[in-house]
Amino acid sequence: MSIRLLCVALLLAQAACISPSVLEPEDRAPRTGFEDRVWRPALESDIAGTYVSEQLSGQLAIVLRMVVYRFEAEGTYTGAALLDDDPPHFEVISGSWQLDQDSMRLDDGPAAQAQVDEYGSLRLNGPDGTVIMRRERPQ
Repeated sequence: MSIRLLCVALLLAQAACISPSVLEPEDRAPRTGFEDRVWRPALESDIAGTYVSEQLSGQLAIVLRMVVYRFEAEGTYTGAALLDDDPPHFEVISGSWQLDQDSMRLDDGPAAQAQVDEYGSLRLNGPDGTVIMRRERPQ
């Protein structure tokens, strides 16, 4: 028997000795660090500030690489979205926002559930996905 065949045989024998492992469903998804945060419905007083996306999911994640928003307390906003296009490019938007109950609406767009956590992060969950944004601290 050649050395090469002996090595292959030994590798196969070792692989046969390794027992298969099965992960529970909750252990299969990647951990992002946001699962353990405590979220509560956002109040108008929570919204004003500058935010940068930390996580995008759903249909949003297919077309966007990142978003940045500046929400003013008076109900206006401006933002930029980095589109995952060829070539990637920013689109700038501005308009007005409103919060009714726990739903936030930009201009005449669809409502998104708005929540905040103890760190000041803002989570918007709408029909096209979820974005989690961290609040930038003034410098």
